[in-house]
Amino acid sequence: MDTLRFYFVTWNVATKSPGQDLNSLLDFPSQFNKNKPLPDFYVIGLQEVKSQPQNMLMDSLFSDQWTQMFNKILCRQGFVVAKSIRLQGIILLVYTQMKHLPHLREIVAQYTKTGLGGLWGNKGAVSVRFNIYGCSVCLVNCHLTAHEHLLADRINDYNTILKEHGYQVSETSNILFHDYVFWIGDLNFRTDHPTGSSPTSEEIVATLQKVEKDKYTALLKHDQLLAVMDSGEAFSEFSEPEIRFPPTYKFLMGSDDYDLKRKPSWTDRILYKVIANNYENITLRADLISYNHIPHYTVSDHKPVVAQFNIKIRQKHAPAVATPPKAARAKIRMRSAIVTPEGSHGSDIGEAMAACAEVLEHAESSAVVQDSDEAAFANYTVKTVEFAPIVRIWYIGDADFRTQCTLSPDVEINPNDWIGIYDANFHSLDDYIAYEYLAKVSLPQTPPPAGQPRTITLSFPVGSGVRTPGFYRFIYFSQPNTEVRSVLGISEPFEVSSREDRLVSLDPCEEASCSTSPGRAKPSTATTDIFTDFTGLDVAKLSRHFSNDLSID
Repeated sequence: MDTLRFYFVTWNVATKSPGQDLNSLLDFPSQFNKNKPLPDFYVIGLQEVKSQPQNMLMDSLFSDQWTQMFNKILCRQGFVVAKSIRLQGIILLVYTQMKHLPHLREIVAQYTKTGLGGLWGNKGAVSVRFNIYGCSVCLVNCHLTAHEHLLADRINDYNTILKEHGYQVSETSNILFHDYVFWIGDLNFRTDHPTGSSPTSEEIVATLQKVEKDKYTALLKHDQLLAVMDSGEAFSEFSEPEIRFPPTYKFLMGSDDYDLKRKPSWTDRILYKVIANNYENITLRADLISYNHIPHYTVSDHKPVVAQFNIKIRQKHAPAVATPPKAARAKIRMRSAIVTPEGSHGSDIGEAMAACAEVLEHAESSAVVQDSDEAAFANYTVKTVEFAPIVRIWYIGDADFRTQCTLSPDVEINPNDWIGIYDANFHSLDDYIAYEYLAKVSLPQTPPPAGQPRTITLSFPVGSGVRTPGFYRFIYFSQPNTEVRSVLGISEPFEVSSREDRLVSLDPCEEASCSTSPGRAKPSTATTDIFTDFTGLDVAKLSRHFSNDLSID
C-alpha cells in the first residue's frame, strides 16, 4: 500500500433535514460492481445545517440529523469517526477504516469565525489535521460570505482563516504548511460578467442547456474563484480539477430547475494543494479519480459536489488490527458460554480453557488482519504501542486486572497519555466507555537499554473498566497537550464478564452502556463543539454522557 484514497463531499443543505437516501452520495460498491474498493477516508463537509440561536445548547448536546445519518451509513460499512467538528451550521466529519486508526498522529480540530466581523460562526471555517503514514494532511470545510457583489469580503474571509487558523503542532502550525491540504465548502464565489454585458439568469440557463460534452469553458471565464486564483488575491496556492458539471446553485427546492432569482453559479468547490518535494526519496502527489456533482438530490437549493483522490504516502505499511467478520463474531460469542461456575474442579477448568483457546485461535484465523510491511524512510519514525493478547476474562469487580503493552523505542510518554476502553466494534474515537491515565495504571519498572522497546505492565484497580459484560478494546492515546492526540495502538477484542453470570450471549457489535468515569478531568476527546463559546457551559462534557446513554445507532 503506497496510496490512500480520500472521498470528499461538500453540500450546503439549506437548513433542511435529510429527506433522501444518502447511500448513492457515497458511491458504495453495488450489485453491478461488487469488487469496487471502498475509500480509506470519507470527508464530509456540510454547510447551513440547521442551527438557531435558541437551539445552541441542544445542538451541542446531541448530534444533528445529518451527522446521525452519515454515522449510521458509514459505520455499518466498517468506518470509524476519526474526528468531527462543528461551528454552528458548518460541520466537518472525518471517517476512516479501522485498519488506519493506529497510524493517526497529532489529530487536531480548529475553527475560525468570519461572520459579523469574526463574532459569529454562521460564516467561517472548521478543519481537522493529522499525520498518516508519515504525511501531514489538513482538511478544511468553509462557508464564505454570500452575494455576488461581496467578492472582497470572500477574499478577506480566506485571508482571515489562513491567519487565525493555527495548530499546536511543530512544522505544521499553519494550514498551508501541510503536505496535503484539501479545502472544500460553499465558497460562495459567483459568475461575474462585466458591467453592461451581464446576461440575465434566463439567458445563462438557456446557454447551459446548449452545452455539449460538459464543456462549460465560456461561462467559467466569468467565475470569480478562478479569477482571484489567477490574480493571487485568494486561493492562489490551490488547484482545482477541471469542472465538467453545471452550476450547483441556485435551484428551486425539490426540483432540478434553477431559481432565476439568482444567477447560476459554481459556489460549491473542492480544491487541493500538495507540497510534492517535502521529503527525500519520494515525490508526493494527489491523483484525481473523479470530480462531479450529484444532481438527483433536491432537498436543498444546492447540489452536492463530490471528489475522489489517491494520495501518495511515505510508508508502505498496514497495521495488524483485527476486525472480526460475522462468522468470527459468532464463534467469539461461544466463549461467553464457558464461564466456569465457582467451585468447579481443575479438570473442568482446564477443559474450558482449552475450549476457549480453540475458539480464539479459530476466530483469530478468521479475522481480517493486514500483513505489515515496515518499509519506512530513514527520517520517519512509526511510534507504535502493541498490546499483549488478553487470554483471560476480565471479571467485573476484579481487584487487580493486569495486561501488558510494548512501546517502540521512539515513543515518548507524556503525563497526559491515557488508555481508553471501547466497545469492540466502536464507531468513533470519542466513544470511550472508560479510561485511565497511563501514569495511574502502569507499574514501576526498570528502564530498558537505550534504543530498545519498553514493555509496561498495566494494572487496573477496582472501579476501573466497564460495568457491563461484553467485548471491548484498549486504545493507547498519546496526548502532549489538551488539543493534540495520537492513536499509538489498539488491542484486539477481549471479554469482560460477571462472575454471577453462567451464560452470556452478548453480541460484541452491540453498544455497551456508559459507565462512570474517574473524577479527574477527562482527556479532551469529545467531538469538538464550538457552542461552549456562547453558553459559557462546558456542554462538550455533558454531550459525551448524553450521546452514550441515548445513542440509537
